[in-house]
This record gives sequence, structure tokens and C-alpha cells, in this order.
Amino acid sequence: MKIVMLTNEFPPSIGGVQTHVHELGRALAQLGHEVHAITRWKDKRTKREDSLDGILVHRVHLANSHWLFDWQLRGHIQKIHRQSPVDILHVHGMRPLKACADLNIPVVFTNHTSSFLKRVDQGRKVLDKMATQLRVADLVLAPSEQLAEATRRCGYTNPVTFIPNGVDIEKFSPGESRLRTRLGIPDDAVVVTLARRLHEKNGVLYLARAIAQLDHPGLHLVVAGDGSERQAFEQIIRDAGKQEQLHMLGGVANSDMPDLYRASNLSVLPSLMEATSIAGLEAMACGLPLVGTRVGGIPAILHHDDNGLLVEPRCPNQLAQAIQTLVAEPSLRARMGARSRQRAIEEFSWQAIAGSTLHAYQQLL
Repeated sequence: MKIVMLTNEFPPSIGGVQTHVHELGRALAQLGHEVHAITRWKDKRTKREDSLDGILVHRVHLANSHWLFDWQLRGHIQKIHRQSPVDILHVHGMRPLKACADLNIPVVFTNHTSSFLKRVDQGRKVLDKMATQLRVADLVLAPSEQLAEATRRCGYTNPVTFIPNGVDIEKFSPGESRLRTRLGIPDDAVVVTLARRLHEKNGVLYLARAIAQLDHPGLHLVVAGDGSERQAFEQIIRDAGKQEQLHMLGGVANSDMPDLYRASNLSVLPSLMEATSIAGLEAMACGLPLVGTRVGGIPAILHHDDNGLLVEPRCPNQLAQAIQTLVAEPSLRARMGARSRQRAIEEFSWQAIAGSTLHAYQQLL
């Protein structure tokens, strides 16, 4: 099968969509398919034509003007299609969708972003506009049931299929870490990790208030992320007199994240909205139990009393109680962490996600 991925975001830039397109493309290529990625040429240090893990990468000049953008991108799709017929156009992000119209090639669209959820609550006019944009797609894939339902609410009538995000189970795996030594965290401490951008939708201030409630001198909170709520987050911890137990790392490169998870005992997802949390999957693959909120795609990866504990969003008391439960019971942490690793391998490896995606392609064809 010849598959062309279209995305504004692709490595070497860093982010959830970039990781998804790269890892899915790599897994499909490993299964013997011809995978191309057409992306915007942003970093002039990168090659225009390249190969990455079996993916043929085409970085192209695209204008800021919407009309010119669509015309230029359409021309690149047609060029690749003339060389040999394309079986599937797989679009990631709304922007490239219009360029795929009327090409007589099946179009699959993955609805990645939780900002889509905000837009569907902005009234009928916005819903109608989104429905018009989505009409190009013959099939929509969504990484959470919440995003799938939001897609249907727009008035989209073609099939919508839930397929979660995936995780590299070899890169993210249990192992040794020197991070505790570098941060001065004792070996017998219980380390809670927050790997989130510090923005409102991620519910981080509710976690800060939960940590402020806990009276456990051996508990340390490590935060990988930055954002608009960082100052307020740190202030809550300082006001509780727990600043010595807080370690703010700022933005952390994805390549360094396995070392962080391996130094941790559990990971927290206090989100107010979420697709399938990539950070949650990475923590699971490293063998960590999760504490997370009942929103979006989190319950799809976190099964209560199986590989972690679910709580209601915006509820620091419940967050504190769940964290305290796992802090106090090492055997429970170990059991839930083992289940996290097992589920990551069986359900969320990129090989498993590629298989589900291929099945969706074949049903469409």
C-alpha cells in the first residue's frame, strides 16, 4: 500500500503530532508499506528530500496565504501520485485537509487536538464551518472517544473510528536512572512525576493543591514542563512549605524522558481535557502506575484499580487521596506498574496502533 501522510509538524521539531506521525509512519514502513510524509519546510538546516526510519520525507515551501498553501500542497500530492498511484492520503491536523479535495484518492483524517473540543462549544456557526472542512475526509480517526463524539457533533456523517495514540515500548521501558542522584533525591523517597505543559487545560494547579495537602516528608514531585501557570503552581507549593520537595525541570527533550520515568514511582495526569495522553502511555511503558482524571481519553489507558487510580477532575482532595494511597502501599504500586507495562505492550505499542490503522484503511478501501 502507498500511504502519504500530510502534516504541518514533523521531526526534527518536537511535539505530540510530530511523534505520532513519525512513529506511525515508521511502524507502517516496517510492515512493508511505502510511506511518504509531506510537511512544511520550516527548518532550513533540514534536507528538502530525506528518509527517516523508512519514511520518505518531502519538506516543501508552503505560502502563508490559504489559497496558495492549498494550491502548492495539492501540486506536491499530485506529483507523488503521478509517480505511482497513492492508495491513502492520511491528514494530520486541519490545515492540509482542503488541498486533498477532489483528487479521487481516499482521505483519512486524524483529529489530534483537544482544542477541537473547545471549538465545538462555540456555536452553530463554528460547527458548520468545521463540518465543511471535515467533508473532505472519507474517514476520521480520533485518539479519544470524546474527540470522536465531538467530530460527530459537527455534523460529520462519514465513519469515525477511535484509535488511541501509541508509545515506543523499546525506548520507554523500565530500567536504571541517575536522575535521583543529579537532583539530590534520596533512594528511599517516593517520586511523583508530572509531565505536562503548565497550562489551564492540564489541571496542574489542582495537583499543586493536592500535594500541598499531603504530609509526607519522603514524597518528591518532579515536574517536566513549563507554561503560563508555572508561577502560580510554584507559589502554591511554597505556601505549603514544600519547596524542598519540588523539582522543576522545565521543558525536557523526549529523548530524556525515559530517564525521568525510571527515576519515578508514579505519574499523575490531572487534566481537564485530554486525548489519549502520550505522557501517560510513556509512563505506563516504563512500568509506572498512573493517577488520572476521568476526562477525554484518560480512562481508555488508565483502568481504575488495574494500572492506577481514576479521580474526578478539578478535585484536589481526590487527587491527594489517590496519591497517598499509592505512596503508602509499595506492593500496590508494583502490581499496578506491572499492569501498566503489560497493557502498553499489548494495546498501545506502535505495532498494535499501526495494525488498527491498517485495518481502518482496508475497510475504507
